[in-house]
Amino acid sequence: MTSSVLDAAYLTAHNYPGGIAPLAIRIGAKNAAVLSHKLNPNDSANHLTVSDLMAIMMMTGDHSALHAAAQSLGYMVLPLPTIDDETATEAITDTVKEFADFLQVVTKSLTDKKITKTELRQVRKELGELVAQGGKLESILAAMESKQGRHS
Repeated sequence: MTSSVLDAAYLTAHNYPGGIAPLAIRIGAKNAAVLSHKLNPNDSANHLTVSDLMAIMMMTGDHSALHAAAQSLGYMVLPLPTIDDETATEAITDTVKEFADFLQVVTKSLTDKKITKTELRQVRKELGELVAQGGKLESILAAMESKQGRHS
């Protein structure tokens, strides 16, 4: 695992309410000391496994290690859209808002004609939110079509 992934996992575990000890219990780790050693980026004798990392992310809800892994490989992680009771009209409004947020960040980033790493990270974040919201709108429309049972 890359150092950014391990750093994210370390911070996730240490930011868990109560720290590593209660997290270790909740994810079924043999003991907190072993998990602590696995999370220590300076400990070359112990290694965090993929199943450990998955359990940590699932228990904490913090997916920063997943985002770090994707970014180090040149990818972006987007949540799968969920369909709730939101209407298509509300989803359209939310999609337009996300598009406006995206354009605002891009425009602000271009004011000095230079793009910093922080600005690019913010642009990618807003683009991800726009794509996710667009996917949600598409899912709502697909669910509406499916309920109507029309095939054309």
